[in-house]
Amino acid sequence: MRTFGKVLLALLASLGFLTMLAIVGIFYGISRFDSTHTPSLPVTGKMVLSLDLDESFIEGNTGPRLQGLSLQSSTSLQDLVIAIRRAKDDPRVVALKATVSGTPLGFSQIQDVRDALGEFKASGKKTYLFSETMGEGSGALPTYYLAAAFNDLWVQPSGQVGIAGLGLENFFLKNFLARFGLKGSFLARGEYKSAPEMFVNSAMSPANREESTALVNGWYEQMVAGIAKDRSIDAPTLKGLIDKGPQIASDALQEKLIDHIGYRDQFDDMLKTEATGASEVKLDKYLGLPRTPALISGAKRIAVIHAIGEVARGDDGNQSLVGSSTGIYSDSMVKALRKAADDKKIDAIVIRVDSPGGSAVASDTIWREIVKAKEKKKPIIVSMGDVAASGGYYIAMAGDRIFAQPATITGSIGVFTGKPVIGEALKKLDINYERITAGESAGAFSIMTDFSANDAANINRNLDATYLDFMTKAAQGRGKTVEQIREVARGRVWTGEDALKAGLVDEIGGFARAIDYTKTKIGLKETDQVVLVPFPDPDQPWWALFKAFDTGDVPTSIMSSMRTLMWFERVMGPFMREITGRSGVQAYMPPVVAN
Repeated sequence: MRTFGKVLLALLASLGFLTMLAIVGIFYGISRFDSTHTPSLPVTGKMVLSLDLDESFIEGNTGPRLQGLSLQSSTSLQDLVIAIRRAKDDPRVVALKATVSGTPLGFSQIQDVRDALGEFKASGKKTYLFSETMGEGSGALPTYYLAAAFNDLWVQPSGQVGIAGLGLENFFLKNFLARFGLKGSFLARGEYKSAPEMFVNSAMSPANREESTALVNGWYEQMVAGIAKDRSIDAPTLKGLIDKGPQIASDALQEKLIDHIGYRDQFDDMLKTEATGASEVKLDKYLGLPRTPALISGAKRIAVIHAIGEVARGDDGNQSLVGSSTGIYSDSMVKALRKAADDKKIDAIVIRVDSPGGSAVASDTIWREIVKAKEKKKPIIVSMGDVAASGGYYIAMAGDRIFAQPATITGSIGVFTGKPVIGEALKKLDINYERITAGESAGAFSIMTDFSANDAANINRNLDATYLDFMTKAAQGRGKTVEQIREVARGRVWTGEDALKAGLVDEIGGFARAIDYTKTKIGLKETDQVVLVPFPDPDQPWWALFKAFDTGDVPTSIMSSMRTLMWFERVMGPFMREITGRSGVQAYMPPVVAN
């Protein structure tokens, strides 16, 4: 009977394994079909490129994540920009249409898209946009800033054009925490280093107010200037309209903020007339259309490395694959940089940075690897996203040339450290604690008590050294003296526009501009073709599923079967990659782009 039970258990386990294998196969098949199936369009067929600008475009594929039951990675911002630039010179594409209501894109990301749309329009092709509403009972100036870049704007009769002023709101928790016996204890270098203020202040410091005011005013003026130019409205008049707040559709039409009022079906009918005989092709399908291999044969190659999220020590391979979190892990960045620098087929490296900072040690580790990579005599160009501040700027400052959009938040050359202190809160709850230590500094980082005078003195010495090291390396990278850098450091954040004046970046421009410049550094013209190669090579979504099993991100009841699947992936991985042909290589070639 016992033997029969074992046989039955083994049979059930085998069936479970086969079932899971079948499920994985189905998911993979769906994933492959969705990513490779293209519309039945002849090469010479007329197309209208269709964009959904409310989609969550990621900055870059830093590694696949399992989001719900979807195995597909999100479309990247770079994919969007590449597609628009490719479409402007694609004779099959006769126009571009888009929808938007409340885009999740950040300010500088919007500027990247606006730049690409400007090139598309300059080619003589028209752009059309439909919006049910830009904000509904709320301000949506950034959304309208994006919408204004289109030739022809439509809004639904019941919709709004949510132009309204900009603002930043900060919360200060010092007094609230004190009610519960809690406090934040932080030490910083740079009076503008305002990150800890919400825990240690009851109001905004003068330095924080100064830099925040500069950020908001800078963004506001950039948006006003862009919209005024796009809509042929003088800036004072536009500011007056913004001061009135969101406009109903009829008022927006009268003020020339939009071109038409109508419903989506009316918009679609208009476009059918304007682009007679053209088929609508969505972004992902357009990117998947086959390219002529001859176009990319022999083309020079640029490695693209994404530095997205908070900076931390370690390897991203040890992080959970469930969810959508990103991060810059020093070990992984070092491997990617070293591999790209050593690859003889790679002619240059572009690093796309979108990070508020993080570990000083991890940032320094990555900085060192960039310096070493430059010894290979390959240009290393940095393109900043929405944020490249503190540790994000630390990574960027070693580049040969740094590009930022006008709205990019950058700088923040400064350091801070600290801890929450909960000892008094425990006393209020009648919770007693006792400490046994060896050495005077044993309790320095205990959250039970504040820093002692000796602790604070030691930590301040460390902060001084780290701050000086940061400034020294920034001065080295920017070709300035430490004193010159100190004037623009002090923990202050700048818009990209102001950072250019301060000498912290070299040029205003987005990802596409950084690529064009890089081409000139490797002996090409800006219009020549080049192949973009992601480093590290993005895993296929189903490899992510296998890895999730291997790292324990699945229920333990099916773990043993999944170990077998992981073995299958390790053994068969290289072979399957050849079969599927998903190399992760993009050909980026204004005037032609091939995937």
